Amino acid sequence: MAFTAPQNSTTATETFQFINNNWVDGFLFPGIIITVYIIILGKQLTNPGNSFAKSFASASFICMILSVFARVLDLASTSFMVLFVMLTALSGVILFMSER
Repeated sequence: MAFTAPQNSTTATETFQFINNNWVDGFLFPGIIITVYIIILGKQLTNPGNSFAKSFASASFICMILSVFARVLDLASTSFMVLFVMLTALSGVILFMSER
């Protein structure tokens, strides 16, 4: 399996964009963010002081921030960023309803 080398890559962002687009078909940063989401959600759920709503809200919010940064750097698609914005909105509603 032959890999192409990045041509004139001068910044880390250009290198990550090359790897993301050519070697892993655009799934590098979405895969990293989904993995981070699962780890944060699992860690938050094991804390006895947190409810499911708080765990879901915190994991969604942190990954929404990461997906916005990835979108600004053109490392993830807009629809992937919108997914985490919608998850954060849903978690806010769930958290509000559970606190009442």
